[in-house]
Amino acid sequence: MISLNDYELFRTQKSLKELSIDDSDADNIQYMTNSQLSAVDFDIAKRTYVNSLGLSEEQADSVDALLQTNDSIAFIEFKNGKMNNEKRKVKDKIKDSLLLFSAITGKTISYTRQKADFVLVYNVEKNPLPNQLKKDLVQESQARTEIAKHFLQKGKQEFIRFDLERFRTLYFREVHTYSKEEFEEYLAGI
Repeated sequence: MISLNDYELFRTQKSLKELSIDDSDADNIQYMTNSQLSAVDFDIAKRTYVNSLGLSEEQADSVDALLQTNDSIAFIEFKNGKMNNEKRKVKDKIKDSLLLFSAITGKTISYTRQKADFVLVYNVEKNPLPNQLKKDLVQESQARTEIAKHFLQKGKQEFIRFDLERFRTLYFREVHTYSKEEFEEYLAGI
Protein backbone atom coordinates (compact mmCIF):
# COMPACT_ATOMS: atom_id res chain seq x y z
CA MET A 1 0.00 0.00 0.00
CA ILE A 2 1.39 3.36 -0.99
CA SER A 3 1.47 6.35 1.34
CA LEU A 4 0.01 9.51 -0.16
CA ASN A 5 2.43 11.57 1.92
CA ASP A 6 5.30 10.16 -0.16
CA TYR A 7 4.13 12.26 -3.13
CA GLU A 8 4.84 15.99 -3.12
CA LEU A 9 1.62 16.78 -5.02
CA PHE A 10 -0.42 15.06 -2.31
CA ARG A 11 1.03 17.01 0.62
CA THR A 12 -1.56 19.80 0.57
CA GLN A 13 -4.09 18.45 3.00
CA LYS A 14 -7.17 19.89 4.67
CA SER A 15 -9.92 18.55 6.88
CA LEU A 16 -12.75 16.73 5.13
CA LYS A 17 -15.02 19.49 6.46
CA GLU A 18 -13.00 22.13 4.58
CA LEU A 19 -12.93 19.99 1.44
CA SER A 20 -16.70 19.48 1.57
CA ILE A 21 -17.61 23.16 1.56
CA ASP A 22 -20.38 24.38 -0.71
CA ASP A 23 -19.87 28.12 -1.00
CA SER A 24 -21.89 28.56 -4.20
CA ASP A 25 -24.28 30.73 -2.17
CA ALA A 26 -22.16 33.18 -0.15
CA ASP A 27 -25.10 33.84 2.18
CA ASN A 28 -25.63 30.15 2.92
CA ILE A 29 -22.29 28.32 3.16
CA GLN A 30 -22.79 24.62 3.86
CA TYR A 31 -20.56 21.64 4.63
CA MET A 32 -21.24 18.04 3.66
CA THR A 33 -19.39 16.73 6.73
CA ASN A 34 -17.99 18.05 9.99
CA SER A 35 -15.15 15.51 10.00
CA GLN A 36 -11.73 16.85 10.94
CA LEU A 37 -9.95 13.88 9.30
CA SER A 38 -7.14 15.12 7.08
CA ALA A 39 -7.29 14.34 3.36
CA VAL A 40 -5.48 15.39 0.21
CA ASP A 41 -6.98 18.43 -1.52
CA PHE A 42 -7.09 16.71 -4.90
CA ASP A 43 -8.26 19.87 -6.68
CA ILE A 44 -4.96 21.53 -5.72
CA ALA A 45 -2.95 18.44 -6.71
CA LYS A 46 -4.69 18.46 -10.10
CA ARG A 47 -4.13 22.20 -10.59
CA THR A 48 -0.43 21.94 -9.72
CA TYR A 49 0.09 18.91 -11.97
CA VAL A 50 -1.77 20.34 -14.97
CA ASN A 51 -0.12 23.76 -14.61
CA SER A 52 3.31 22.07 -14.52
CA LEU A 53 2.53 20.85 -18.03
CA GLY A 54 1.86 24.43 -19.14
CA LEU A 55 -1.88 23.79 -19.30
CA SER A 56 -4.89 25.44 -17.72
CA GLU A 57 -6.54 23.65 -14.80
CA GLU A 58 -9.75 23.51 -16.86
CA GLN A 59 -8.07 20.80 -18.95
CA ALA A 60 -8.99 18.18 -16.34
CA ASP A 61 -11.56 17.57 -13.65
CA SER A 62 -10.88 16.09 -10.23
CA VAL A 63 -12.63 14.73 -7.19
CA ASP A 64 -12.49 16.82 -4.05
CA ALA A 65 -10.39 14.60 -1.80
CA LEU A 66 -8.14 11.57 -1.47
CA LEU A 67 -8.39 9.93 1.93
CA GLN A 68 -5.80 7.40 3.05
CA THR A 69 -7.26 4.65 5.23
CA ASN A 70 -5.55 1.62 6.74
CA ASP A 71 -6.24 -0.61 3.75
CA SER A 72 -7.28 1.68 0.91
CA ILE A 73 -7.40 5.10 -0.66
CA ALA A 74 -10.80 6.74 -1.02
CA PHE A 75 -11.49 9.11 -3.89
CA ILE A 76 -14.21 11.39 -2.44
CA GLU A 77 -16.55 13.74 -4.28
CA PHE A 78 -19.02 16.00 -2.42
CA LYS A 79 -22.20 17.08 -4.24
CA ASN A 80 -24.58 19.31 -2.32
CA GLY A 81 -26.77 20.15 -5.33
CA LYS A 82 -29.06 18.17 -7.57
CA MET A 83 -27.38 15.32 -9.39
CA ASN A 84 -29.61 15.43 -12.49
CA ASN A 85 -27.22 17.67 -14.38
CA GLU A 86 -24.08 16.53 -12.56
CA LYS A 87 -23.93 12.79 -13.30
CA ARG A 88 -21.82 13.25 -16.43
CA LYS A 89 -19.53 15.68 -14.59
CA VAL A 90 -19.01 13.20 -11.73
CA LYS A 91 -18.13 10.44 -14.19
CA ASP A 92 -15.63 12.76 -15.90
CA LYS A 93 -14.13 13.59 -12.50
CA ILE A 94 -13.73 9.88 -11.76
CA LYS A 95 -11.91 9.19 -15.02
CA ASP A 96 -9.72 12.29 -14.94
CA SER A 97 -8.85 11.69 -11.28
CA LEU A 98 -7.81 8.12 -11.98
CA LEU A 99 -5.58 9.26 -14.84
CA LEU A 100 -4.04 11.99 -12.70
CA PHE A 101 -3.53 9.59 -9.78
CA SER A 102 -1.84 7.11 -12.11
CA ALA A 103 0.40 9.78 -13.63
CA ILE A 104 1.45 11.07 -10.20
CA THR A 105 1.97 7.70 -8.49
CA GLY A 106 2.92 5.46 -11.41
CA LYS A 107 0.20 3.04 -10.29
CA THR A 108 -2.14 1.45 -12.80
CA ILE A 109 -5.86 0.82 -12.80
CA SER A 110 -5.19 -2.71 -11.58
CA TYR A 111 -3.82 -1.07 -8.40
CA THR A 112 -6.95 1.05 -7.87
CA ARG A 113 -9.16 -2.01 -8.46
CA GLN A 114 -7.45 -3.61 -5.47
CA LYS A 115 -6.70 -0.65 -3.20
CA ALA A 116 -9.03 2.27 -4.00
CA ASP A 117 -12.67 3.11 -3.37
CA PHE A 118 -14.86 5.86 -4.77
CA VAL A 119 -17.26 7.69 -2.46
CA LEU A 120 -19.89 10.18 -3.59
CA VAL A 121 -21.46 12.14 -0.73
CA TYR A 122 -24.73 13.68 -1.86
CA ASN A 123 -27.59 15.75 -0.44
CA VAL A 124 -30.60 13.45 0.05
CA GLU A 125 -33.06 16.35 0.23
CA LYS A 126 -32.04 17.56 -3.22
CA ASN A 127 -31.81 14.02 -4.69
CA PRO A 128 -34.64 12.05 -3.10
CA LEU A 129 -35.41 9.64 -5.92
CA PRO A 130 -33.22 6.91 -7.39
CA ASN A 131 -32.30 7.67 -10.98
CA GLN A 132 -31.69 3.96 -11.60
CA LEU A 133 -35.40 3.27 -11.15
CA LYS A 134 -36.58 5.87 -13.66
CA LYS A 135 -38.79 3.98 -16.04
CA ASP A 136 -41.89 5.16 -17.84
CA LEU A 137 -44.06 2.52 -16.19
CA VAL A 138 -42.56 2.56 -12.70
CA GLN A 139 -43.75 5.19 -10.27
CA GLU A 140 -40.92 6.66 -8.23
CA SER A 141 -41.20 7.25 -4.54
CA GLN A 142 -39.06 7.66 -1.45
CA ALA A 143 -40.67 4.47 -0.13
CA ARG A 144 -39.40 2.54 -3.18
CA THR A 145 -35.89 3.80 -2.44
CA GLU A 146 -36.12 2.72 1.18
CA ILE A 147 -37.46 -0.72 0.21
CA ALA A 148 -34.63 -1.22 -2.30
CA LYS A 149 -32.05 -0.18 0.30
CA HIS A 150 -33.59 -2.51 2.90
CA PHE A 151 -33.48 -5.59 0.68
CA LEU A 152 -30.00 -4.87 -0.61
CA GLN A 153 -28.74 -4.48 2.97
CA LYS A 154 -30.38 -7.79 3.91
CA GLY A 155 -28.41 -9.38 1.08
CA LYS A 156 -25.23 -7.64 2.31
CA GLN A 157 -25.22 -5.43 -0.78
CA GLU A 158 -25.12 -1.67 -1.00
CA PHE A 159 -27.54 0.54 -2.91
CA ILE A 160 -25.43 2.59 -5.35
CA ARG A 161 -27.09 5.57 -6.96
CA PHE A 162 -26.59 7.71 -10.06
CA ASP A 163 -25.41 4.91 -12.37
CA LEU A 164 -22.02 4.73 -10.63
CA GLU A 165 -22.10 1.00 -9.85
CA ARG A 166 -20.42 0.32 -13.19
CA PHE A 167 -17.16 1.77 -11.85
CA ARG A 168 -16.93 -0.97 -9.22
CA THR A 169 -14.61 -3.73 -10.40
CA LEU A 170 -13.76 -1.77 -13.57
CA TYR A 171 -11.79 0.96 -11.75
CA PHE A 172 -12.36 0.63 -7.98
CA ARG A 173 -12.51 -2.00 -5.29
CA GLU A 174 -15.75 -0.46 -3.99
CA VAL A 175 -18.10 2.35 -4.99
CA HIS A 176 -20.31 4.08 -2.45
CA THR A 177 -23.01 6.72 -2.76
CA TYR A 178 -23.69 8.09 0.71
CA SER A 179 -25.95 10.64 2.26
CA LYS A 180 -24.24 12.93 4.78
CA GLU A 181 -25.35 10.63 7.61
CA GLU A 182 -24.19 7.46 5.85
CA PHE A 183 -20.83 9.12 5.17
CA GLU A 184 -20.40 9.84 8.89
CA GLU A 185 -21.05 6.12 9.59
CA TYR A 186 -18.48 5.19 6.92
CA LEU A 187 -15.88 7.49 8.50
CA ALA A 188 -16.56 6.03 11.95
CA GLY A 189 -15.75 2.57 10.56
CA ILE A 190 -12.36 3.37 9.05
